[in-house]
Amino acid sequence: MAEELEEVQVVTITGEDGSEEYYAEAAVIEWDGKTFAILAPYSEDEDEEDSGDAIIARIDVEDGESVYVAPTDEEFEAVAKQYERMTEE
Repeated sequence: MAEELEEVQVVTITGEDGSEEYYAEAAVIEWDGKTFAILAPYSEDEDEEDSGDAIIARIDVEDGESVYVAPTDEEFEAVAKQYERMTEE
């Protein structure tokens, strides 16, 4: 029986210091007509533990490309609450 691999959407976030961190989309949430992604730290090395916290990013579309941007404080709070409710169910 062939094992099906789940496709992982990996997002590269460049920090203020220029370092790159990799995240996988853990969930996509719609709120107030906008799309947000819950991004969990990601590593291709299965033996390496993912360190760091998940982040929330708003997904904007610019020139047909998805761009991940920081949400406003209001967006962050609302999406975080919605994600908490999803994970409690």
